[in-house]
Amino acid sequence: MARERQIATLVEHYQNPRHRGVLESANIVMSGGSPECGGSVEIHLKAGEEGRIQGLSFTGQGDIISQGATSMVLEQVLQEGLTIEEVLALDYEGFVDRVGREAVGSRTSNATLGLSTLKSAIRKHQRDSLHPGSGVEASHVL
Repeated sequence: MARERQIATLVEHYQNPRHRGVLESANIVMSGGSPECGGSVEIHLKAGEEGRIQGLSFTGQGDIISQGATSMVLEQVLQEGLTIEEVLALDYEGFVDRVGREAVGSRTSNATLGLSTLKSAIRKHQRDSLHPGSGVEASHVL
């Protein structure tokens, strides 16, 4: 994908984010990043039976790369109907290539913020499933 197209896709997702907002039915809420370092996101995950993802959304603030790429990864997960295990298997380098390495430049951590926070939310869900706690808990990951 040409650099101009990569940038246009990121800007489109930044200006018209997919799956943005609070998911009231989420059973996991996970925060990641830092506004001072390019962006922060909060992933809202509703995990279902048999490793399925029933709902997914995000809130956050930051630069075009962090917010646009978060929108892109959530769109990919939901459109492709990825399972929890398939999301955990997503490759960071492959995702940066999909977003556009030329558009991202040296800011790969911004581009993978949404994916890494989503994976942290899934791991928390897996831990909580093994050791049930008191319900929805907000967590933070850097």
